[in-house]
Amino acid sequence: MLLGFAGLMAAGAFGSRAPASELVITREAVQALVLQTIFNDQGKWYFAKGTCYAYLERPHIGLAAGRLIIDGHLSSRVGLDVGSSCVGTDFASDVKLSGRFVGAGSQITLNDIRIDNVKDDSTRQALELLQSAAGASLPRAVNIDLLQLLKPTIVPGTAIKVAVTGLDITGVTTQPDKVTVDFEMKLNAR
Repeated sequence: MLLGFAGLMAAGAFGSRAPASELVITREAVQALVLQTIFNDQGKWYFAKGTCYAYLERPHIGLAAGRLIIDGHLSSRVGLDVGSSCVGTDFASDVKLSGRFVGAGSQITLNDIRIDNVKDDSTRQALELLQSAAGASLPRAVNIDLLQLLKPTIVPGTAIKVAVTGLDITGVTTQPDKVTVDFEMKLNAR
């Protein structure tokens, strides 16, 4: 009887919304997630792409003061597109960017992205000029859809396939060693 009751409870949970749950993403997992979703163009995050370009590469991820910290190397060619070339100047420097994780629906958004430090003074001045002239050289936000990352799975010892069909993020907290995502989810079992 107890086994039947436990099975009924488990089956009921698969078809309804679960109470608020928590996903803890370690700093190492945040690094992997950022590499997979943001630095997904041959290990680069492009701010501008074309003959004139700017991209960040070789990222190292940290978490501090409620923010995601990205230390990386910025490479850019800043100037004017003329025909099939960029008439301008090359800049390169180690930089530190940061942003805040917020959640809505099934997405975690990295917003409030800002440049915190640029090692090379010439590059810093060029970035400041670009930001003031163009309004912004950095994206305003980057979205990571957690629902797309959750794959269907088989319940061990059965042929039941369980899939997440809905995810509603209710909160995101960034701490020095982890990011905690509070959410509600809807599961479907077949």
